[in-house]
This record gives sequence, structure tokens and C-alpha cells, in this order.
Amino acid sequence: MFLTRYRPSTSLDTIFDEFFPVYKKWPKEDEESDAFRLPMTNVNETDKEFVLTMEMPGVGKKNVNVAIEDNHIVITGEKIEKTESEGLLRREIRSETFRRSFLLDSNVDRENIKAKLDNGILKVTLPKRAESVGRRIDVD
Repeated sequence: MFLTRYRPSTSLDTIFDEFFPVYKKWPKEDEESDAFRLPMTNVNETDKEFVLTMEMPGVGKKNVNVAIEDNHIVITGEKIEKTESEGLLRREIRSETFRRSFLLDSNVDRENIKAKLDNGILKVTLPKRAESVGRRIDVD
């Protein structure tokens, strides 16, 4: 399984902000922030399966979609934040959408992929095909 790494813009403003965060420019309420957050993901492999574990705090089951497109597993979702506008001095919590895709290994059993969202953690289990797992042969 291969991962595609997300690389945010590397403008001089971004580099400056990393070294001098006190001067960071905050987006105003009506400006779009260029901080697009993707869910943090762990990818584990065992003899029998691959497991994707993604952090999705505030995302409900009805707002997550897991699909297979060509040779990729694609996970999309939307975090919808309801904020009170009365008395709001600063807004940093925003509704966001995301899309992550991972290249599927050729030995993944696509018919038995399972996904479960529990307490803001999405766990996608991608079992390997039986013939690719192999078996131990005893020597007499």
C-alpha cells in the first residue's frame, strides 16, 4: 500500500510563520483560511491485513464516505461546525471537507473491506487475499 503525502504551500509567508509564530497573520472571519486539515492517519500491516486508522473528531457517520475508485480507496468526509454568531470575537472553528486516497495493494481482498467510526476514530480494515497471505509448511 502506498501513501500520497500532502504538501501544504511553501510560500515565504508559511516559512516565516513557522519560525516567528508570534507574527502569524490570522484570517479574518470572512476570509478563507489556506489551512486545509487532513485527518491524521496511521497505516499498519500484519500478515493478514492492512489497517487505516484516521482521526476524525466531530465527524459523524453520515458525513463519512469510504469508496473504491479504480485502484484507490478514497475516504471523504465533512465536519460541520455550528457556532453561535452572537458575541463572537474570533472564529477559528470552521466546517471543513476532506478527501484522502490510498493506492490499494494488488493483494487486498476488495470484497471484504470494512470500516467503522467510533469516538472520532475511523478504522478501515483491508484484508489480504488468502492466496497472498501464504501458509506455513511443516517439515517431516
